[in-house]
Amino acid sequence: MKTWTRGKKFQSEIISGQNKANFGEIPDSSEEIQAIYDQLSDTERDAYLEGGTITLLNFNIGDAMGELGLEGIEALSGIVEEDLLWMAPPPGVHVTITGDSVVYVALISALTSGRVFVTALGIILVFAGLLVIYRDLLKAITPVITMAMVVGWSGGLMYFTGIEYTPMTATLGALILAVGSEYSILMMERYFEERDKGCDPEEAMQEACIKIGKAIATSGLTTVFGFAALIVSPFTITSNFGLITVLDVILALLATFVIFPPIIVTLDKYRKKGKTSTNHTTGPVQVEVIY
Repeated sequence: MKTWTRGKKFQSEIISGQNKANFGEIPDSSEEIQAIYDQLSDTERDAYLEGGTITLLNFNIGDAMGELGLEGIEALSGIVEEDLLWMAPPPGVHVTITGDSVVYVALISALTSGRVFVTALGIILVFAGLLVIYRDLLKAITPVITMAMVVGWSGGLMYFTGIEYTPMTATLGALILAVGSEYSILMMERYFEERDKGCDPEEAMQEACIKIGKAIATSGLTTVFGFAALIVSPFTITSNFGLITVLDVILALLATFVIFPPIIVTLDKYRKKGKTSTNHTTGPVQVEVIY
């Protein structure tokens, strides 16, 4: 963790404390400060000083990612910020907490805080695109409902397994929405082809699963085996991404064959029932009696 500070007064505090220059005492004049600067080697000046107004202060917190984790680093940054409020630097001095760990935590927070919005936006765009193409509410909403369930299952799976969100896993919601919707759309297209042939909903879905189920399963398993290679990666981020992707694709296949069929059959029956009821008109009945 690093802190950038501005101001010669604060620089002198750091230099006197870190390098024990001036016997650990804060210099009283700018001449003494300049004398301390002159004692430093070029390496130290390049590493910790930039000009006469910026100083870098290093805090050694060890293996931050391994020992503290994202939550620990974020909590530590909050503690430092609280300390700065209680022990404010001198006037004209500005302190900024930075460093690889802090930047990484900020990046992860930005990605994970926006992942819900990105996923929701993806669902809306997929629904809008299907609605424009099919001009049929049932065909547009059914694949979206199924994949929204998979996205929820994926989030729950990561929570219970303790896998943290990273810049790679944070995008899985949109990825699975795209991949899984393809499976549902293919199944739906085959279902309505059988319906157009005169099959009832249950029979049409059974025929669709038989005729296109093997192709969907083969495509899904190919994706699973491809991403499974990432699991053996020595990098934790890549390995977790491969593991979660494999599990999500399996969930998408499961939803396509288990969740999607009853949803579309039920909604199709409901729509057909609604059309049938609206076709029955009510009005005065004329009875002709013949003697």
